[in-house]
Amino acid sequence: MDRRDFLKTGLLSAIAVSAIGKTAGAAEKAAIAPKGNNNMHFDLAEYGIIDSHMHPYLASDRNFPFEIPKSYEELFAEQRRAGIQVSCGAFNIFNDGSDFEVIRQCNRKVLEVHKKYPKLYLPGANIHPFFPEESCAEVQKFYDMGFRWVGKIASYVMNYREYACKGMFPILELMQSLGMTLNIHPYSVEDTCNLAKNFPRLKIVVAHPDNGGVMANYQAAEKYSNIYFDLSGRGLFRWGMLKKGVKMLGPDRLLFGTDFPVINAGMHTAGVLFEHISEKDRKMVFRENFLNLTGYKL
Repeated sequence: MDRRDFLKTGLLSAIAVSAIGKTAGAAEKAAIAPKGNNNMHFDLAEYGIIDSHMHPYLASDRNFPFEIPKSYEELFAEQRRAGIQVSCGAFNIFNDGSDFEVIRQCNRKVLEVHKKYPKLYLPGANIHPFFPEESCAEVQKFYDMGFRWVGKIASYVMNYREYACKGMFPILELMQSLGMTLNIHPYSVEDTCNLAKNFPRLKIVVAHPDNGGVMANYQAAEKYSNIYFDLSGRGLFRWGMLKKGVKMLGPDRLLFGTDFPVINAGMHTAGVLFEHISEKDRKMVFRENFLNLTGYKL
């Protein structure tokens, strides 16, 4: 919607509200009347939004049935349209887990994108439990380059299931000792809990909090303080979902994420803005929590 359409729509809405107001009773007038921030007038630039979960996919990388950027310029322009200033995430290639060169290819890709767009994109490393030694070398390489984020990794893409498995343990032990953050596409709530229990100092950011049930995930995180969530996937599809998370876990355990370009980034921005949380908490979700986890100075 361009500015003219927006103004036209707003004018028509005002006329409609005025017409309704002439015949509405007191209760209806109270419901119609705008109150405080209910009009959702926000300056997105002031939030400095960081997307903790996206993927630098182009049309040449993925055959999606819907829209996908044809260039990185288009990709980051779309992120800016959603108010996102900095993006972070991994590159994933579907494979059978037989060749670690696929993982190296994913990691080379994200480093190349970061080199070209250092102010817009932060790379997330990829790992694989079938190759613990090689994965540890990749983690160490990313750490030595100044990066502190692994993922989002997705077991279903890489032909394994649980993350709390024997092959993953030495990789996660290294990450824990280095203070790095792990972003996962969850396999199950039970598996996430096993990860948190076995690696109590590892910062685990779980994508798609609706996977396995929102409340089940929140309740698991109440037991384990090293479980965090990014709000990607279907997003805040339950009204008050973010507010509930803030109440149960605190505002510091929830990070903004989109899964763009697979998922519409704009709906995630709007979802956070629409929630009845404080501006302080909103700024934490949009930006500060990611910086606090990673130690990045942006």
